[in-house]
Amino acid sequence: MTKTANRQPLTVRLDPESKKLFAEEAEKCGLEPGVAARQILELYVQRLRESGDYIQTLSDFSQALKKTA
Repeated sequence: MTKTANRQPLTVRLDPESKKLFAEEAEKCGLEPGVAARQILELYVQRLRESGDYIQTLSDFSQALKKTA
């Protein structure tokens, strides 16, 4: 079984305004919101596999976002 075929569901909860914003911005890029969320999480997991530390990975993502703001 491939990695793609073996995906497991994960549920997250956002406040309605955040969910609406995320969905609108994903759709502007031609993505379904669920696909966009999965891509973000897959990038996070990839980085986590490299560093092995959840807090460090979160910090890396935070720093990357600050550089683009």
